[in-house]
Amino acid sequence: MEKGWKQTWENLLFQHFEIEDKSFLEKYLPKDCYLDSFEGKYYIGLVSMQMTNVRHKSTKDFVWFKEYNELNVRAYITYKNKPGVLFLSLDVDSLISVFGARVFYGLPYRYRNYKVENKSIETLHNNNDIFKCEYSIDNDFKIYKKGSFAFWATERYFFANKYLGFSFMGNITHKPWVLTTAKVNNQNLEVLKPYNIVSQHKDILFCKSLEVTTSKLQLI
Repeated sequence: MEKGWKQTWENLLFQHFEIEDKSFLEKYLPKDCYLDSFEGKYYIGLVSMQMTNVRHKSTKDFVWFKEYNELNVRAYITYKNKPGVLFLSLDVDSLISVFGARVFYGLPYRYRNYKVENKSIETLHNNNDIFKCEYSIDNDFKIYKKGSFAFWATERYFFANKYLGFSFMGNITHKPWVLTTAKVNNQNLEVLKPYNIVSQHKDILFCKSLEVTTSKLQLI
């Protein structure tokens, strides 16, 4: 039986924030994984998106989850020189996704409420904002070249985590990202409060849609 998931990621808004002290992340690192930097600087990624048409490979076209909102905070890592992501939090408005991801994958999913309108996103916990922004996008969609910040931040081919004393990773496959730049008015960034950010990277990125396949987890 095939294992792993297929899904469509939509309306992805990428923001990145430099951190001065990366030592607090080391306790989260899976086995043989290392923090990745761009031009000597380390960044926390903040990505808002909609997850749609989530299907398991074993059930072909059967849709397990039609649509839910997600806000993830991530660090960037490598494993054997392969670029990947380490999720620090994944806030979604799907209870069953939270249960499944935490129990079976050990991923740091949390249930949150959302108010999403045209170019406006609000994520709430106990009726209080933890993230709120309005944004606009440019219409200059393109595939960024290797060596650019956009390529470094988005072309990531696995996710990894530690769970019950073991380290796991899952591969991510997709076509090259087609991105454009965006402008954002952040009205609340409470979700980033634990990370002692220094500044925001000037390149804010947006992707309309991407088809993604993730593999079953494997031990590292």
